[in-house]
Amino acid sequence: MGAFAALTAFKIGTDLLAGFSSKKASNRAAEQSQAAANFNAQIIERDIDLLTRQRQIINTNFAASQGRNARAFEGEVQGTARSGYAYAGFDLSQGTPIEVLRENAREFDYEQETEAFNNSITNMQIDDAIEETKLQAELTRMTGQANAAGLRASGTASLIKSIGQAGSTGMEFYK
Repeated sequence: MGAFAALTAFKIGTDLLAGFSSKKASNRAAEQSQAAANFNAQIIERDIDLLTRQRQIINTNFAASQGRNARAFEGEVQGTARSGYAYAGFDLSQGTPIEVLRENAREFDYEQETEAFNNSITNMQIDDAIEETKLQAELTRMTGQANAAGLRASGTASLIKSIGQAGSTGMEFYK
């Protein structure tokens, strides 16, 4: 019975060793799965910085454009209209010259408001893209957590199974 007892002890030991090894391997795989998910989420989140910079550039260009357009309107459009009417001898304080200048101003205001509206739409689109990016990163992390939990659970199940097998082997020996 000595050889049989040694073989039984060896089987119990290998069953337990296999279970602990499987558990350790599953834990390592879970850590690597989570690390990969975190890395992917960081790459996704990098887009948030790019979108924020894009917004700054767009808003800076918008502000510069508004100022440039205002100077051009006053200097070129209105100045050209005034000098044309003045050169022709019209009184600039009443009648058609004033109506033309007012119409030019209304058109300019409309164009400026349209640009402002378009800029606000672009900013809303960037806000949406940032929020979507944050959600994608969060989902990637959650997927990694779920995968890691599944791997850890698989390792635990394997360990429990090997302990059960070792126990069964021991019980059979002592029957």
